[in-house]
Amino acid sequence: MREAGELVDVTLVFGERRLACHKLILAGMCEYFHRMFLTDMVESYSKEIFMKDINASTGVLLIDYFYTQQIDIATNNAQDLLKASDMLLIETLKRRVEEFLCEQIEESNCISLLNLARFYGLEMLQEDAQVTLYDMRADDIINMEDIHLLEEKDLIKILTANDALDESLCLVQKWILCTLRSNSFDSLLELLHSTHGLGLNDLLEEPSLVVGNFEGEMWQSFDNQTWQPIWKPPFLNEVYSACAHPDGRIIISGGVFVDVVQSDCRSYDAHTAQWNDLPPMPTVRTQHSSIYHDHHVYVIGGNDGQTMLNSVDALDMRSLEWSKTWHQRSPMPEQCAGGAAVALGDQVYVVGGWKRSCMKFNPQIDSWVSLQRPQFLHWYGPSLVLKGCVLIYGGSFVDFIEKYSPLTDKWTTLTGNTPQKQEMRFALTLRIRHDLITL
Repeated sequence: MREAGELVDVTLVFGERRLACHKLILAGMCEYFHRMFLTDMVESYSKEIFMKDINASTGVLLIDYFYTQQIDIATNNAQDLLKASDMLLIETLKRRVEEFLCEQIEESNCISLLNLARFYGLEMLQEDAQVTLYDMRADDIINMEDIHLLEEKDLIKILTANDALDESLCLVQKWILCTLRSNSFDSLLELLHSTHGLGLNDLLEEPSLVVGNFEGEMWQSFDNQTWQPIWKPPFLNEVYSACAHPDGRIIISGGVFVDVVQSDCRSYDAHTAQWNDLPPMPTVRTQHSSIYHDHHVYVIGGNDGQTMLNSVDALDMRSLEWSKTWHQRSPMPEQCAGGAAVALGDQVYVVGGWKRSCMKFNPQIDSWVSLQRPQFLHWYGPSLVLKGCVLIYGGSFVDFIEKYSPLTDKWTTLTGNTPQKQEMRFALTLRIRHDLITL
């Protein structure tokens, strides 16, 4: 009868779409229209009702549902149908959309669906989304695109259930940077203190610092002032690169031996104090950078003894297989010869070098930002991340240690100095206590 236009007595207007309907059907299927037609609202006497907050495609689905009780819910219309069913007080449809959304929950969307559930009062969807979110590792949540939507009460649940102290601290730092909630930092640290006990106290104290120079010599300090030589590697490569693995390993790659560029790759296991061979790099490299991220060790740039390299090789630390990966990215705001790069959350910081640089790169939007410069010239001064800050150590001309805070965009000079003024290849933190490793 509706399609034939028989006995229709009202037209619903969804954008540019006009749908003729029967008031009796609308009132019987929808509490919103039932109340509208039984009161003295202006719309109860109108031949046309404009549905301003519902788009045309959703309007068509709703009218078909009123007449057939059938509807095709899909990922591309679920949220529009949820909004419309909530506005029009269609509880049966709202429940059907909720059931559909529950079936779509996965780690990549659980934060968004949890917020959606709270907004519309969907208890079943909220419970299922929370189960998925609270079972995730902190390290996986750090890389989620919608981490800025994570509520503090959910963050607290995650931190309480997470056993990995380092991952929890990184998650707190990332969440504060994304939400600009620096006023919550102290309370979240107190939470970690209460849930992790001595582990957190150890971390909040100054950890053991390890640095290495171009010739393969390494030193360790527990107070930033007294340095002891450690762990002479079982190889004599110079101008190599080093990075830290979260499980307590130092990864050494490439370098030069007897004027020949090498592809060697080795790891030092802090648990056993042993060096172990890793698969050699597919490309010989020296004067390159390396960094650990998301289960991979990336070796970047440098030269092969003949030409400068702009390639990147990645070693999967789970399968121990190398693959080549290179994607052209936006250039830095300025050249940074002799600088250092570190990863903090999902941002990359390039600091030091001849121009006293400090730049931040966001890989998600492929953009650079210039930040406050360090006070001193750290030519080939290595850098590391410690307690949510970027530290840069000495270099050829200075032995000062400076700390950069991303929250304040300010540099401060720390008490203590590096073991000597010279070009250094790496700096990292290391602590072994009661099987707790912090890198």
